[in-house]
Amino acid sequence: MSTSAPTNITLSAIAGIYILAQVIIVPALPDLGIIFSSDYRTIQLSVSAFSIGAAIVNLIAGPLSDRFGRRPIAISFFIIFIMSSLGSFFSENIYVFLFFRFLQATSAAGMVLARVIVGDIYKGDKATIMFGYISTIMAIGPLVGPLLGGLISDYFGSMQIFNFLTVLGFFLFVLIIVDLKETNFHRSKSMLSQIRSYPLLLSSMKFWPPTLVSAFSFSIFGIFFVGAPFVAATVYNLSPSQIGLLMALMPLGFVPGNIIVGKLVPRYSTKLLLIFGSVLLIIGPLLSLLTTNLYNHQLSFFLPMMVMAFGTGIIWPVANTAIIHSVPSLAGSASGISSALMVTTSAISSGVLGWNIENGDPILMLVSMLILVGATTLASSFFIKN
Repeated sequence: MSTSAPTNITLSAIAGIYILAQVIIVPALPDLGIIFSSDYRTIQLSVSAFSIGAAIVNLIAGPLSDRFGRRPIAISFFIIFIMSSLGSFFSENIYVFLFFRFLQATSAAGMVLARVIVGDIYKGDKATIMFGYISTIMAIGPLVGPLLGGLISDYFGSMQIFNFLTVLGFFLFVLIIVDLKETNFHRSKSMLSQIRSYPLLLSSMKFWPPTLVSAFSFSIFGIFFVGAPFVAATVYNLSPSQIGLLMALMPLGFVPGNIIVGKLVPRYSTKLLLIFGSVLLIIGPLLSLLTTNLYNHQLSFFLPMMVMAFGTGIIWPVANTAIIHSVPSLAGSASGISSALMVTTSAISSGVLGWNIENGDPILMLVSMLILVGATTLASSFFIKN
């Protein structure tokens, strides 16, 4: 087996397809409801089904890659993604469609495997810098996904989104075959022996603090993407296209954080960087609350949130490095469990906000939830061991 490292483009592509596949259908949901003769509440389950599937995939992809290797698991899961994307296009009713959307979440394996492959190849500061590069390219998904989905829906029809994902999945499959060589040369002897080792991982204080920091910091995107469109529509009376453009400010804040962290990791400890990033998670919403009380303009709400996104951009590469190196022999399991917790935390927190945001001042409720999550992230970062 080759020991050559896959390119950054390959790792970024297999990690980012999950986010793109999740958000690209959002602008098409009303039209998909018409196509499948379904109400909006039911068609929205296509997003929930994807999230549930992603949580399950996150749990199993890492351990399977520890046992059988990174490359065969990547190949297997992306075959399922291609077939399920095609199945979504040919679905004749809402139930078949929801089933295939659930299976499309196999793309989440790419995010798990990219993280653990970086851990296989790179150590210390180099791993953190690589995570920064990958996260930067991954940010393209939420940046262009909704706009791309809207354009495909408007010009070619909403169901063509799934043909697009099929073709994209095929190109990624070819990329995996050509470039993704095996990097796991210390495989676990059996799944049973691996499961027996879980107490070592789950009792490790090197694993839980960065995992909690990663999970809570990730949830700010779920909270923001649920709450901000409601604020934009009800408070500022913006159109869908205007909302889409303003939502792009979050990824634009996230990317610089990914870039600058590569300069910071040689100088500052993991704990200090995570504390700094967590403080920014709190400062962003606080600034937004202040400026919206001073100025009645949508930018007074959206622009300060870029500070929060910048903080997350610093947190993710640093926290991911700490997670995969917490118990090196269980790097795949650590990546999978932490990713599953990340997706679950985001789903729960955004769901709580979505359920209650209509019952009060939407800006205050959104900002309060973001500050609460930021404070929890900050508290978790104090338990990091350097």
